[in-house]
Amino acid sequence: MNCPECDSNLYDVNHPCPKCGLDLSRSAWVVIATITPPEDAVLESLIQSFGIPVRLIHSVGSVLGLAIGPLGEVKIAVPEQYAARVRQLLAAEAEERS
Repeated sequence: MNCPECDSNLYDVNHPCPKCGLDLSRSAWVVIATITPPEDAVLESLIQSFGIPVRLIHSVGSVLGLAIGPLGEVKIAVPEQYAARVRQLLAAEAEERS
């Protein structure tokens, strides 16, 4: 993954960038999509393939094994610095699929 500020290689988002000092661990995370399984795993892999950190926020229904409707929703979150880029990537991916 690369730093969104200086494009330097980041090996761990829990530590500041060694070049510019940007600390993604203190960054706000932005929800960019709310989806259901198995699409969550596909989007997570797609976002990670571009070197962007991603978090999946599962609803309470996943604890009960529910994967449909509002109880099965998964929120996709990325650091605020990457949100615009990820939205562009997802729009391009959706356009390519249609």
